[in-house]
Order: sequence, then structure tokens, then C-alpha cells
Amino acid sequence: MFGKQIKTLKYLQDMADETEAMHADIDEGIAKLREKLMSVEGYDEAINLPEFFDALERRKTTPEVIIPLEHKTFTEISREADHAIPGRVRLSDILTREDFREVDSRIARHIDEFNREYSLDAWDYAIAGTCGLVAGMLDAFCIKSPIRSTSTKFDSPLDGVFNRAVQKSFNAILPQDFSHELSEKFTIGSADTSMKNRLQSFTGKLSPYDHRLKELSHDPVLGFIFGAFDIMNSKCTMIDGGKICVYDSVSPNEYDGNIFHAMGRMFAHLASDINAPSASGNRGMGLPAPFMGGLTMLRNVNISGESLGGNIEYMYLNGYDMRHFTAVSIPPAIMEILLRAFWTIRRVNEGRNLWASLAETAPGNMHKKFRMMMAAGYGVLCSLNAGKVYITQDILNVNYSAWLGLIWNGFHALKWALMDRDFLLWETLEKRELLRLQETIEKLTELEHEVELLPV
Repeated sequence: MFGKQIKTLKYLQDMADETEAMHADIDEGIAKLREKLMSVEGYDEAINLPEFFDALERRKTTPEVIIPLEHKTFTEISREADHAIPGRVRLSDILTREDFREVDSRIARHIDEFNREYSLDAWDYAIAGTCGLVAGMLDAFCIKSPIRSTSTKFDSPLDGVFNRAVQKSFNAILPQDFSHELSEKFTIGSADTSMKNRLQSFTGKLSPYDHRLKELSHDPVLGFIFGAFDIMNSKCTMIDGGKICVYDSVSPNEYDGNIFHAMGRMFAHLASDINAPSASGNRGMGLPAPFMGGLTMLRNVNISGESLGGNIEYMYLNGYDMRHFTAVSIPPAIMEILLRAFWTIRRVNEGRNLWASLAETAPGNMHKKFRMMMAAGYGVLCSLNAGKVYITQDILNVNYSAWLGLIWNGFHALKWALMDRDFLLWETLEKRELLRLQETIEKLTELEHEVELLPV
């Protein structure tokens, strides 16, 4: 099929060359005729040249008859090509070396432009590395490991600059009395079960210390989904034995609200649990960090001989809750702000629009190069955090927020580097060549219209 298309193009090319040769002969004849006319004595008086050419122009633009061109289908032209050109036609028969060089040059220019837009240069690496280093230093010197919440008084000051700042903020926004008021007003029934005898067929272990970690209704992200489901159906969804299990309540209640009402109730209840003190006046077990409960399923995944799921449970029981997660999220947040600021400054210096440059750092519209810079920055931050954990030999010093950021941005960066980059490169090249083809088709359409207006 492709060979037939090449032969058809060769046939059209030959016809075009023949037409061009005819036009050259006509132009040459006209030039010779004009030369002879100019040599005739009295030529200027016999013919008024301006009036003569004005008449020709009027006839060209307002013809007496419009003769539409004859259109042939590809099959008809292909049949004519087979008859006119016997044998096989290769691509080199219709393209010259200059044509191939022009195509190669266009592709090379496109690749250079693409690399300038999407490849990281020395400045990009320097910016990403510096921002990651700053965040790593903040993580090392401004954050201390959490303390056991069940044995620490609610108002006892914490170690670490960011730890204390977060503690003061939560105590100011969600004081003890306000948390208690929210908890009393927005109960969620079976979705907040701390005793095993309140669930049917449940044989595992459950206590007020670990129920928020095990129950997916208390996950800061997943809780809006699983918690709303549990409220509406008088059930409790939890991680039990490395699996997600759903248990019925011993005392089911009828719920007449809709899904949005249930999600709103979950939001208020989760807010009450973030900074809720224990009955003895200690800091109490707050909400787990996002997805922490789900990670407890990975009990069979061992890192350096230790269970990943077991370490997650150990971290939570020793104070690594949503409050501490907020504290360790400050260095990554500062790093992302710095990266966005430097990115916007560089783009504006390159002549880009300020707001468009800033929009390229938005999560749903993130530029591919900026995503790579984010992954590099998180890589530096997590490397320093891994060194902190190794030196202290304490898993509680891990920056859970930074590692989540590395996993998320690293996944997208790898996907871009290994697959999406090549797709986008050739997709943009294809679009550019199709645009050139469209422009050629438009010129041919204009030429066809002009030919139809030629006088007969």
C-alpha cells in the first residue's frame, strides 16, 4: 500500500514538473514577444499599456465564466500512475538529498527546542539541590523526634522549633474544651469503635490506643470515604490481619442523612480527634498521618530485617500522629515554596508571563521540567533525612511527609523520563508537520480558486 502511495506521488511530481516547464516556456515566449513589440516603431502610440493591463486585471478578477477544475479520486490518480510509471518507485525517487537534509534539519531543530524547554540545565539542578539542602538542614536542626503522647501532659512544651510551633498552633485552634465539644456533638457511631465487643465477629485486638490507626475512618484522607460509608451503614472498616475488613456494629443505628452530610460529620469528628487530650489530661493519641493505617498492612514487607507495617504501628504508638506529621511537613513546604519562587523568576527572566509561569507549578498543571526539579529536591531532602535516621538509629526521626513527596514526584518524574518524554517529543513534531501540511493544503485551495477565475 505504501509503495502505491509513493508511485502516485512520483506521478504527481512528474506532472507538476511538466507543468512548470510549460510555464517556463510560456514566460520565455512572452518575454521574447514583449522584446519584439518594444522594438517596433510607434509601439507606445499604438497601445496604451496601463489601460491594456487594467483591462486584463479586471478580466482576471471579474471573469465572465468560472470553470471548476476536474477532481479525481486517489484511486483514479493511482491507476494513472501505474499506467504511466511501470515498476517500483522508492522514496529516494521523489525526494532529493536536499529534501532529506531539510527534514533532518527540521527534526534536529525541534529536538533542540524540546530539550531547551524540558531538559534540566546546570542552574535547574543547582536550584533543586540547594532547596533540598535547605529543607534537609531545617529537618535536621528544627525537628525533634515525637514524644509518647500517652505519658506527656497536654501543655508540656515539645522539643524542636517546628514541633513547638505546631503544638502552639493546634492548642490555639483546637483547645481541649473545643475538641471535647466537637467530639460530643459529632459522634460517628460504629465508625469510632474502641472496644472489640462492640463489633460482630471481630476476634482481633482493639484498644483506645490503636483504634484510630486501625480504623480507616480516622485516616485524614481516606476517612472521608470509609468513614462516610461506615456511618451510613453502621459498620466499621479496619485493617485486621493485614487485610481490609468490614464489621457490623453490635448496635446498628438508622442513618437518614446523605453522603455529603456523612462526609461533613466525618470532617468535624476528625477535627475533634486531631488534638484531643486523653482522659488523664495527657496529649492523647491523635489522628494518624495520612495513609499510615493502610501501610500497617505491609507487615510482611521487611526493610533491614524489620517489618514495615510493624514500624508504622510503633511510630504511631510513640507519638508520630497527625500533629507530628504537620511539623515534619514544614521543611518540604518551605522547599516547594522556594522551588516555585525560583522557577517563576527564571521563567519571567526568559520573557514568560508571570502568572502563566506561576501556574506551571500548580499540581494539576505542573510543567514536566518543574516536576523533575521537585523530584530532585525531594531526593536531596530524603537523602539527608535518611542520614539523620541512620545517625540517631531512631525510626521516629523519619520525615514521613518528605518520603511521601519523593514517592509521588519520583513516580511522575520516572514516568516522564522513561515513557511520556518520547511520546510528547514525537507528538509535538507530528503536530508541527501536520500544521505545515495544512498550510500547504490551504495554499493549494487558494491556487485552485485563482485557476478557476482565469479567463478563457
